[in-house]
Amino acid sequence: MKRLLACLDVSHYSQTVCEHAAWAAQRLGATVELLHVIQRNATEEVRQELGETMDLASKPGLLDEILSLKVAEGQLAERQGELLLQAAIEQLRALGISEVETTQREGGIVETIIEREVFSDIVIIGKRGAQANFAKGHLGSKVERVVRQSQKPVLVATRVFKQPQRIAIAFDGGPSSRKALEYVSTSPLFGGLDIDIVLVGGYTDRNAAHIDWAQTQFTGRTGVKAIQREGAPDGVLQQLARERAIDMFVMGAYGHSPLRNMLVGSTTTQMIRSGQMSVLLFR
Repeated sequence: MKRLLACLDVSHYSQTVCEHAAWAAQRLGATVELLHVIQRNATEEVRQELGETMDLASKPGLLDEILSLKVAEGQLAERQGELLLQAAIEQLRALGISEVETTQREGGIVETIIEREVFSDIVIIGKRGAQANFAKGHLGSKVERVVRQSQKPVLVATRVFKQPQRIAIAFDGGPSSRKALEYVSTSPLFGGLDIDIVLVGGYTDRNAAHIDWAQTQFTGRTGVKAIQREGAPDGVLQQLARERAIDMFVMGAYGHSPLRNMLVGSTTTQMIRSGQMSVLLFR
């Protein structure tokens, strides 16, 4: 049975992560593992942080009091996580998903996701955490690190879930984009959906061959259209998203072409954060 790893934090994106997970689970007949990670500072780290800002020797008992508060804070975070997972279970059940497991771990967010993805086929994360805490290391700020390190497809969920009717594959002929296209052409996750194959680049023989190869992967299938445009990849993709009413993009995560290099720089960060559609990324 297929497995999905749905990563939750205390932000509005936890709801849409569950909605994306339910959609994928129904199409794949998959089990959903709900993951919540608690980050805590170890005692020695707290001591070091305080020592850098104040003279602990002149304030007897202060460290013990602060550490006690940290323990209480950790207990609160653990309980908060339990309630988050329980609410997610109930949401998935209401959406018709009964095969649900939960995991709550203490540690680094990225490291824990990479550890747990070994048992899953797709990782689902929100594209950012709670707005006020975005700079503090909540899940959303770790998206690029997860994509860089993950060996599994990563579905970055937008804030508002819209059931996909039309998807676009950002295709450049490279290994990871071919992997993405082959997945779309064979997986029941995208069965029956309209599909645009989008190549951003010049009208060269090489690109024409890439498009021909891509189209052959969908031989006999209706609702598939190949589109080629010149221009800046992020601008072209966002324009097509509006023109074609794209609900989800599928693309390779890394490579040497401008299209796949977007994740390394600010253009993809901007696309994911400002885009109104979810993105499924392949290594």
